[in-house]
Amino acid sequence: MANYRDAKKISFSQAEENRFRQLFNDWASSIKGYNRNKLGNQLKIVEVWDTPIYRGLLKTQYDNRTLKQTYERIGGRTFPPRTISTESQINRWSLASPPKDFTNNEKSYLVPGSQYIDGCHTCHATGKVNCGRCGGKGTITVPYTVKQPCPKCGGRGQVQVTNRELEQYNTSEGLKARYVDKTRTVSCSSCSGRGYHEVQSYKEEPCPTCHATGKVTCGTCVGDRNLVRYWQLHCSHYTKTYVDYRFPAQVPSDEVPKIIKLFNNSTPWRVMEKMNVEKENFDKNDLASRPIVGSMLSRLPNRVEHLTHTVVCFNLLESCECEAKTVVYEVDRKRYTCLLLGSDWKLITVTSPVSDHMDDLKDKVNRYVSLRQFGKAWSVLQKVNKFPQAGSKEAKMQKQLEERMALMSRLGANFAIVLCAIFLAPLLYTLYESEFYAIWTHWIIDKFNIRIVSMMLLSLIFVMYYSMRFCKESMPEFAYKVASPISRFIRGFMVGTGKFIFFTTIAIILTYIGITPIACQLIYLAFTIIFMIIFLIVGIFK
Repeated sequence: MANYRDAKKISFSQAEENRFRQLFNDWASSIKGYNRNKLGNQLKIVEVWDTPIYRGLLKTQYDNRTLKQTYERIGGRTFPPRTISTESQINRWSLASPPKDFTNNEKSYLVPGSQYIDGCHTCHATGKVNCGRCGGKGTITVPYTVKQPCPKCGGRGQVQVTNRELEQYNTSEGLKARYVDKTRTVSCSSCSGRGYHEVQSYKEEPCPTCHATGKVTCGTCVGDRNLVRYWQLHCSHYTKTYVDYRFPAQVPSDEVPKIIKLFNNSTPWRVMEKMNVEKENFDKNDLASRPIVGSMLSRLPNRVEHLTHTVVCFNLLESCECEAKTVVYEVDRKRYTCLLLGSDWKLITVTSPVSDHMDDLKDKVNRYVSLRQFGKAWSVLQKVNKFPQAGSKEAKMQKQLEERMALMSRLGANFAIVLCAIFLAPLLYTLYESEFYAIWTHWIIDKFNIRIVSMMLLSLIFVMYYSMRFCKESMPEFAYKVASPISRFIRGFMVGTGKFIFFTTIAIILTYIGITPIACQLIYLAFTIIFMIIFLIVGIFK
């Protein structure tokens, strides 16, 4: 039996203590947002334990075998007489050798003696099937265009049109007028002067796929009419691995899952025992006394799979040891624990003041949120998210706080937009009244008698709509990523003012080139049509 050691209290030499403190300093310095870089020099070492960590591993090889009936083309081959007709005659475990090593693969084998010739199920042993293109008719319907003479012009492309016109003539009594019928030749409006109409028609043609026979060669048997059918054995080999750990009592049990997640391929495990177990004969091995393997065996009934037509080929039971030291230390009169793995001393902090510091920051965030002080909560949460222990929950919370903070910035932006609209409305009216437009714009305004007030109101609506929409959808980060609500309001006010000026410039350009007058006329026509429809409906149902 391997020598499993229990935890043993030891002492650091001066060199080992200096090495530990330097290692802790380097770890504390690597954490962003934590200002105690010399934490290793400040802590007090309380206890040091030699506490090896043990890992038990169970690796099991499975062999799953299934039978299915299949077929393939004969291809001119001959086969011996059939000796197997039912599944009960097949011993699936004697047809192929079980795996000798751990492997994950799939293989298929022909069951000897199960082959027999049978008619093709697709073509019913005829070798031919209905053509998929013509459906077995031998012909296909093809569209074509037929030119029919125009019934209005009789195929001439021109028609005679008689119009009654007023004609003046001289008489002895003076100039008189009379109506005279005059005939002239014009292009036929029905056929556009072509003399014919194109009409879609259809005709039957021989199918080019089956050459008008309606039949094609069967794709299953390729014209052989028969298939060879047989049983096929499908072998699926796969492995399952289960791992169990035993940690010393000095490590809090609630921290064990976190430590296991930190283990990786570089963790210095040393194999102590390796035991091969055939099939499920665990009771024939002296394993119950092993502290790790024994605990794993107690859970085996829930671990080993017993699927249909599946067997356990063999198992590998492995017990490993990782050299570790547990250090209990004190910071600010509070005790914490860390692990030093291997001879290289890979540091794993089980509990640390950094975690406590982050927990304090989280509590502060929750307190600020409950008081609706979202700016302060956001400032603290930024510090939390700098720690490697922070997760997706904290990142999501920061995003939600930023969305709430953006409301104050949008309020300032919308206030600025409304205020600018009130002050700039008279200036826009004066500008539009000064007739600064292009020549064609001036003609449009005079032609449709468009009022200056309408253009000014339409421009203001355009500017306010797009300014507010931008501030809602694309508010820049600098406008709300500050803690103070007043600062967010002021920055939002600045963004709103800038966007209002930008879109006002666009509105002035649109008015200059004539887009705004045309839009005013279109809106007027739209409202006129809507009101006419309303009046008609009211008149009908009144």
